[in-house]
This record gives sequence, C-alpha cells and structure tokens, in this order.
Amino acid sequence: MIQLTELKTLLLAQGTHADRHPHLSAASGLVQVGPWLYVVADDELHLGQFLLEGNEHGKLHRFFAGELPFEYEERKAEKPDIEVLTLIPHINNPKQNALLALGSGSKKKRRRGALVSLDHTGNISGGATIIDLSNFYDFLKQEVGKLNIEGAAVVKDQFFLFQRGNKKNKLNASIRLSLDDLYKTLLTPEKNYQPHIHITPYDLGYIDDVPLCFTDAATLRNGDIVFTASAENTSDSYLDGQCMGSAIGIINRMGNLVLLESVNKTVKLEGIEADEASNNIELLLVTDADNAAHPAQLYSASVRYPG
Repeated sequence: MIQLTELKTLLLAQGTHADRHPHLSAASGLVQVGPWLYVVADDELHLGQFLLEGNEHGKLHRFFAGELPFEYEERKAEKPDIEVLTLIPHINNPKQNALLALGSGSKKKRRRGALVSLDHTGNISGGATIIDLSNFYDFLKQEVGKLNIEGAAVVKDQFFLFQRGNKKNKLNASIRLSLDDLYKTLLTPEKNYQPHIHITPYDLGYIDDVPLCFTDAATLRNGDIVFTASAENTSDSYLDGQCMGSAIGIINRMGNLVLLESVNKTVKLEGIEADEASNNIELLLVTDADNAAHPAQLYSASVRYPG
C-alpha cells in the first residue's frame, strides 16, 4: 500500500468572492513547473498558483469570464468542470511551454479549454486563451460514448487523454492522438476535424465493489505514464458519490498496466505530478474534497519503479 504524506492545504490569499472560502476545494489537475504548482479545480473559473516550498498562500488567475452561483447544485450546473491540466510545448513556439486545461465534456457547458503561456522561469505570461472544443468533444463522444475526460499526458509526439468510467459505464480508457492533431484541433476548433485516435480500455479493479476509474495522469521521463484512479460510488459522470479510496498506477510505453496499488488514506486523488529519483518515482498529488467548505490537500508519495 502506498503511503501518503500530507504537505500542505491549498489555501488562497484571496478567494473568488468575499462569501466564498479562501481555498481550493475541488482540485482536479496538477502541474509542477520549477518552484510553482499549478492546480485547477472543477468548481472554479480560475487557475490556482502555489509555491511548492513554504506556507505562502496561493493566488488565482482567471480562466473564464463571469461568476458562478454559490449554491451547490446551481454551481454544478454552470461550472466549466475543468478536469485536465497538462504541460505542452507552446503551439507557436515549441521552445516555450504552455498549460492546457480541458473540460470533462460530460455536459455541453463542459467542452471548453484554456491555454496559458509560461515564461522561461515557469511563471504565467499573459492571460488565458479560451477555446470552444465542442466539435472535438462531439467527435470523441461518437467514438467513446458518454464522456468524462479526467487527465492528459504528452509522450514525445503523442497526446493521451484519459476517459473516466463509473459503476454504470465502466469504460476506463486512454485516447491517443498525435500532438500535431491536437494542435490542429486547438488552432481551428470550429472545423469538424476528426483526427485519427487509438482507444485502449483498462480494467483497474475495484474497491468495495466500486470500480477504480482514471482521475489524472503524468508522463515519466522514459515515456511511461503514471496515473491516479479513484473508486467513486456513482453511476453517472455528472453526479458525485462517496469515495471508497484511490490508487496509483503505471502504464508502460507499450500500453501495458504494470503497476496498480491502493493508497493508505480514503481520499479522492484527482491530480498527479511525478519526478524520478534512482529507482523511485516521487509523486505530488492533490485531492478533491467534494465539499466547498473543505480545502483540497497536497500530498507526496514515493513509488518503487516496477521491475
């Protein structure tokens, strides 16, 4: 069993509104760039930026215009449901990096993306470019069925999306397309572009009869992919359910599942970042509390590389 070590609570210097708690609660994606941690939350219109070291509170950068309702059900219906945050080479300058955030696609309002440039220090450079990806998500829905995109990873010139299943729709799958096709999609989202994709389903097992399903992914230096999965007791991509636990796994370069191990706390892991040291993989992980009053947590963990 993988041991989680709590590092910090994702507190904010200022919340999105005076009546809203100054923290991220529903953390859903994580990227580390230098000293910075970037975190998206599925119930916000903003990107969170935190320092890995120290206890300084984080700050928010706006993605989407407007304001979300405070009431839970109304907010859930209106939110963009950003579940993916990943680092990609910038479309216009491959020597520069950019953060790509993507909605889950589980509803029509959840089909937007945001692209944010980073400077040479890893800090945010400029505002977000918002992209309507409705055509792309319609194409994915035809190929996959009901969507719930939860993670992404770049492996050389390939881009992987991770589809999250549930008790009713048990399809957990990676969706692979070329990085060039991703760029075409982002640059001309209005076109009905249908890239070549390769879908690989995965059986991740169960916790207390609830299937483990993908929640995020990150790339290792050798081209393998490390991921998080959670067992959420729900039969719907829209409705939340009780979290029965989470696990961490590895998919190797051939697409084979080579490691899957539960964690020692009953938390819903929704974001992962990885670094390699000797024979170990050092992980950073963030949680979704599924409760606006409860802040998300940052954890670390260490996984011994299989073999």
